[in-house]
Amino acid sequence: MAQSASKSCDICMSGPGRNYCEQCDQWMCDNCKTLHLRSKMCKNHTFLSGLNINPEDKLLCKEHDENFIFYCIDCDIPICKMCIVKKHKKHDTSEINESTQELQSEVKKMIDSKIKSVQTNLDKIEEGTGRYQSDVKEAICMITEEGKQMKLWIDRKIEALIISLEEKETASIQALQSIRTEFQNDMEMLKKCQNAFADSQKITDSTKLLKRLKHIKSELDVAGGKQSPVMPTVKYNKKNVSELEIINLFGDISFQEIVYSVEQTPKKEIREQSTKTLYRYKCHQCSWFDKGHKFHCSSCGCPSWFLFKREK
Repeated sequence: MAQSASKSCDICMSGPGRNYCEQCDQWMCDNCKTLHLRSKMCKNHTFLSGLNINPEDKLLCKEHDENFIFYCIDCDIPICKMCIVKKHKKHDTSEINESTQELQSEVKKMIDSKIKSVQTNLDKIEEGTGRYQSDVKEAICMITEEGKQMKLWIDRKIEALIISLEEKETASIQALQSIRTEFQNDMEMLKKCQNAFADSQKITDSTKLLKRLKHIKSELDVAGGKQSPVMPTVKYNKKNVSELEIINLFGDISFQEIVYSVEQTPKKEIREQSTKTLYRYKCHQCSWFDKGHKFHCSSCGCPSWFLFKREK
């Protein structure tokens, strides 16, 4: 069976795939072939080149025209009975069927383990999202109940706190949805690997099965290794207030930020943010700005204030 003229490189997807790697079962362009052979793990891989290449043909040792019956662990290549005597005598080798079975078991364990890990993370995100939204609703309820006991002139303060809380909720939920999408993408990839692994069980040729399992394993190395995010939390820190001290004693909103990284990095402590540093006051009459609320404007004596977000 001849190679298709429109076959593209399986690595860069742009160059013409003229070279077939027998170990990886992939077509590569000339540039990707060169880079492939520079890799320490792939330096001993062999390529078929030309117009009439049939990857489905039974693979034989090019040098001795013998079936592959051994696997050289040191060189990471299948070898025949002549190769093991002449070139790989002192190398660590095993029967190719044995190596294939070991890799088969390893790939299956990786699939099961990573699917379990990703599913655990998805469940954790689902549970944490519901808990976080419940915390938000509870905090809003506390703010609203406390606001009913306050005078009308602090309504803007109450509104500002709720807006801040809801904005943070929106941003956090969007971030969680984005993280969940990443885990779902990993799950889809792992499912594909699982299907590919199931299909590989139909391959009777050990050499071909070994190459297929290596390809599946290389895709598994990419998916499912993400660290579970630290879920956000929210709590309204209520204070006992009096009518005369209502502004200064108004509760803060504290947030636990989402901590998430695709790398396996140690978790870091997140400093809590306070809404007290995010706002300042403007006099209704003379437009005088002040960092903290006072009962009367220090410039004109007016008792009416507006609440603004602090300019950055």
